[in-house]
Amino acid sequence: MRQAQSPAARYTPRMAGPFRRALAVLVAGGVGAAAGLPPVSNTKPAGPTARPVWNTAPAVCGEPTRPTLTASPLPGTVSGRVAFYAAEYAPTTQRVIRSVGLGALNELQPVASTYKPVVVELALRDVDAGRLSLNTPFTTTAANRSIEAYPPGTHTLVDLAKRAIVRSDNTAGDILQQAVGTQRVALSLRWRSPCTSVLLTSKAAWAAQGFLQSAVLGDDLLSGAHSYFALPFAERVAVATRLNANAARFTGPEVEAAIDSYFRGPLYDPFIDLAFQHTSTAKAYADLVARVYGGNNLQPGTRRLFRDLLSQGCCHPRTSPLNATYWGAKAGSGWRLLTLTGLVEMPGGRTFAYAYLNDGSDTLEAEDMEAQIPAVVTWIEQNLRTLAGK
Repeated sequence: MRQAQSPAARYTPRMAGPFRRALAVLVAGGVGAAAGLPPVSNTKPAGPTARPVWNTAPAVCGEPTRPTLTASPLPGTVSGRVAFYAAEYAPTTQRVIRSVGLGALNELQPVASTYKPVVVELALRDVDAGRLSLNTPFTTTAANRSIEAYPPGTHTLVDLAKRAIVRSDNTAGDILQQAVGTQRVALSLRWRSPCTSVLLTSKAAWAAQGFLQSAVLGDDLLSGAHSYFALPFAERVAVATRLNANAARFTGPEVEAAIDSYFRGPLYDPFIDLAFQHTSTAKAYADLVARVYGGNNLQPGTRRLFRDLLSQGCCHPRTSPLNATYWGAKAGSGWRLLTLTGLVEMPGGRTFAYAYLNDGSDTLEAEDMEAQIPAVVTWIEQNLRTLAGK
């Protein structure tokens, strides 16, 4: 996993203006001068087992959220920073009726591969608008291949959508993100969920973390991360465009080797992860899931497809006292990172959405983080049952 409106970019003038200006702000060199930040030392203790130390106060977005209910204690295997927010939403307006939460719900955290349904939904909206079709072919190349398993050869949009959601295929997600347009995805998310950022392809983000993007970020990885993260949104989109283009110079295996070395090496810093990965807050992302995972912005055919794919996504109970008529889910995992999201529809039209974000865990490898999924899914279901009065 490591990690009704036309999709033809009908954006509000307030957002469209800065976005157009961003395209003219391509910074000639690194981003440090643009952000005006002092140098930040890259000196870190060696060894991958030391608990992460945050170099800055956690970044926040939005006002503090006070949920109606407090979540039950977490499973004993969970460690690190956890934010969890679940709410019952009015089906037509998505107004929050009641909620349950845990942790700092307005702190930004990586969302890992849970961004992929958002990209797939935007691609399907482009299908509805006639810009793409379900049979549009896409070919995997050395330039667009990301890390880990990938779909070789040529595949249709619908096949890549299935791979992105059901298999959490990174290359499939990147190809669809580029098909929609990385800048359009970034601006759409900024408009729909201002606390949510999806600017880079997975390959570009990992190449940045793996210290392969010095041509854009400069020769000091941590300083470049601080500078990039501090840029105004329009300028950040412009630099992200350069990072996405520059990542095509590297092969998937090269990026995978670099990111593995970064995670286990002396340059590792959780802030670097936050700067380059897709991020949101638990509250903002649950609200976005409530608006996206039901497929309500899609036409009937693409909506059925989207919901079918999410119903196969990871992870939800095979049986549940909630008697859900639909449970669309998507998980993400990575180094010290696990995320779980979902939309639950119950008989009578009751609708619930949730986002579970866990980073900075004492557990290191993605595979070991994924071993926590059954216990955490059971915990999420228990909190949803409390929220639903079951």
